[in-house]
Amino acid sequence: MSPMRMGLAVTFAGLALAGAAAMLETPPAISTGDSAPGRAATEQPQDYSDMNPGYDGRLQFVRIQFTPAGRGSGFGRGRGGREPVWAHDYPRAERNFLRILDEATYIGPRVDASNILSTDDPDLFKYPVAYMVEVGAWSPTEEEAEGLGQYLTKGGFLIIDDFRGGWDLANLEAQMGRVLPGAAIVEIEAEHEIFDSFFRIDPQQVIPPYGAQFPLYLGIYEDNDRDKRLLAIINYNNDIAEYWEFSDRGYYPIDLSNEAYKLGVNYIVYAMTH
Repeated sequence: MSPMRMGLAVTFAGLALAGAAAMLETPPAISTGDSAPGRAATEQPQDYSDMNPGYDGRLQFVRIQFTPAGRGSGFGRGRGGREPVWAHDYPRAERNFLRILDEATYIGPRVDASNILSTDDPDLFKYPVAYMVEVGAWSPTEEEAEGLGQYLTKGGFLIIDDFRGGWDLANLEAQMGRVLPGAAIVEIEAEHEIFDSFFRIDPQQVIPPYGAQFPLYLGIYEDNDRDKRLLAIINYNNDIAEYWEFSDRGYYPIDLSNEAYKLGVNYIVYAMTH
């Protein structure tokens, strides 16, 4: 058993991961009035005052910020138009997830704050993992595309989450073609080591939290070679951060929230070891 696996505080047989997230203290929030089937109105932060605390040597969560194509400042899609599309589930999703990552591994992430960066920000290179959502609205500038390409080829790892539908996937393929010319987005087999880097997971068991979409796990390999490093993991037709955000609210079954947490932990461990 690897030292990383031995880092579990307790066995999963006796740990409800979603319950651990409930111990987090969340910032003051206001209700947006937005709701989805089966859950109450969401809460959003009043501001982003805790973002970008500064590099201190610990793993920190990085969320990618972008200006959606044709949407001006980025307010206007989802959540009743009350937040930027790149900020869906912020900050509760990452705060809850970081607590789980801290409890389950020896990685020792910073749990009290996170980062919001654009892909042309040189500070991005201080952090090994970045997270991005709603890529159907993503249209990076030339500088942003070049910055992300350099980040990925120099060792960075990208998690793409919370998007669905053919148009969104087509846009992602087009934009990633600018980021990494010639790179192919391919389906990742269930036997890939990213699904066994810490927990053994059947990825098809991490079902979408809403809708009837069939989840697909896609990826981009270095040099398009399946024997080389994954540069990006893509949760198509899924939204694991939705489970993270509401795991302490009882909107979704604990077992599904736990699987979403396990998947996120696997992504981080893979990124930190490849």
